[in-house]
This record gives sequence, C-alpha cells and structure tokens, in this order.
Amino acid sequence: MDGEPEVSVIIPVLNGEGEIGRCLECLLQNRFPRNRFEIIVVDNGSKDRTIEVVKSFQVHVALRILVLEKVHISALRNLGAAEARGKILAFLDADCLAPPEWLQAASQIARNANSGVCGAHYRIPDDATWVGRIWTIDRFYGKEGNVSYVPAGDLIMRQDLFRRVGGFDESIQTNEDFELCQRARQAGLSVRSYPGLVVVHLGTPRTLSGFFRKQRWHGTHVLTVFLRDPRKRSNRSVVLLSVYTLMCLLGMLAGVLFAMAQRGWMISGLFAVLLVFPMFVIAASRSIRRGRWLDIPALTFLYVTFCIARARSLLNIGV
Repeated sequence: MDGEPEVSVIIPVLNGEGEIGRCLECLLQNRFPRNRFEIIVVDNGSKDRTIEVVKSFQVHVALRILVLEKVHISALRNLGAAEARGKILAFLDADCLAPPEWLQAASQIARNANSGVCGAHYRIPDDATWVGRIWTIDRFYGKEGNVSYVPAGDLIMRQDLFRRVGGFDESIQTNEDFELCQRARQAGLSVRSYPGLVVVHLGTPRTLSGFFRKQRWHGTHVLTVFLRDPRKRSNRSVVLLSVYTLMCLLGMLAGVLFAMAQRGWMISGLFAVLLVFPMFVIAASRSIRRGRWLDIPALTFLYVTFCIARARSLLNIGV
C-alpha cells in the first residue's frame, strides 16, 4: 500500500458536538486496521465544541480537519474527496454510527471492478419513536440490491469513479445524493444497497414537527433536480404528488375564503378529502402488502405530513 490508506472516510459537520464524538468512536471500534484508513472531517464553520471534540481523536487515528464555511454540504464532501489519499471514498454523516464491520465491508465491496455506487439506507436508533419507526419500515426496510439511490451519509465509491462522474453537485442544497446516483447510472455504473453497509442514523426525527421540518428541508431542491430532465428522473412521482398536494392546499384555502363570505365549507371539505384519500390508499396498500394493518392510520398521517412538507418546499425553488 506504500503507506497510503486504502479507505478515506469523509465526514461533513456543522455544530455537531453532540454526535461527532460517537461517530468517530464507532469508526475506531471497527475491525479494520487503523493504518488502512484515514478520517477527513470537513467543518462548515461550527460555533460549538465540534473542532475540539474531533481533535481529541487525532492521537488515535490518521485524522485531518478541513474548514470550508458557508457552503452546501456537497462542497464539504467534494473538498474531502479532493484531499483524500485513499482509493476508496466512504462518505459518512456526523450523526451516523457505523457498525464494527462497516469499513471491512466497504473495502471488500468497493474493490469489486463493478462496484459503482454502494451504500445503504439508514437504520433507526433503538429508542426511535413511532414517527421514525413506521416511516423507516415503510420507506426503507429491506431495500437491498439495485436501488434508485443511497443516502450521501452512507455512500461508498472508488475515488476514480467519483471523479469520473464529477462528484456531488455543489449548486444544490439537498437531493445531492439522488442526483449523483442518477448521473452514475447514466454513466453505466450500478447503484446498490448492501445490508453490511447499514449505519444507525441518530438524526432520525422523533416528533411529527421534526419530521415535517426534515422533509421540507430534504425537498428543497427535488424539483430543481427533476426539471433538468423530467423524462429520466425516477423522482417524478414525488414531484407530482407534491404538486397535487399544493393544489389541494390552495383549494382548501380558497374554500375557507369562500366560506367566510358564504358560510359554507363544502369546497374546503372536498379538497381535504382529495388531499387525504390518495395518502390513505398509498398507506393502506403498502401496509397490507407487508401484513402491518395496524400501521395504516399512522402511516396515512405521515404521508399527509410528508406531502405537505414537500409541497411547501416547492415554494423554495431557486433557494
């Protein structure tokens, strides 16, 4: 190996003093020789003790700290990749905990000539509330093999392939992982999810309001990415559902204004039914398919919240 690490773990962070220590501790507990990997923490201008916490780990492993302020997270990841010495790039978020075999699995999978983009959807913490539990079971449970994308907080890719596809798009704040994976697929690379690469996501929302805020934020640039080539984007269903929800919400608002003048709520009621009914059908069909009938009411509520959040994010296009 000529003294060079095989794997470069790239961790973007901003004010992450509460999680970054646990993230790094889990990496040190990995059953992988410490001389075979390096850690690059890219800070976005933290104002808390993040840098101090990270520096305390430098005596245990090859760890570098880079600083790049007031940029999107894509730029942080790209900077880490540009400075990486390893042939394998392992992108990990600061609020994610890697299991003991994560680095070994990343190394074995990425060394395959046909590896492409590898990773996994997150696992929820053991103390997750019903919000995170039901949503994760519905959306991500059992997702293995070929997938449309893997989250950037748990994404592994060979350095040469990452450069070939051009890295993350620094012009978008969110949806950068999906966009990268779509470009990788267009370049003939595979995008696969592996159980051995699953990490625990401490940032799993615990409340409905937290779920709403996260989904609103994640949806910020979904429409931007979709509009670049609507015919080839597999996220068109989410975009169309968001537009549909926005129309229903506007219809409900118009109904309220009408009711204030005419004292009738039929229009608002109609649009409320039009909003909820498709979410109920989606939640019911997915829950019944998995034999989880009792999840239908809660999942319907989460789908309504998800679509309202994504409808709200449509108003942020260009931000």
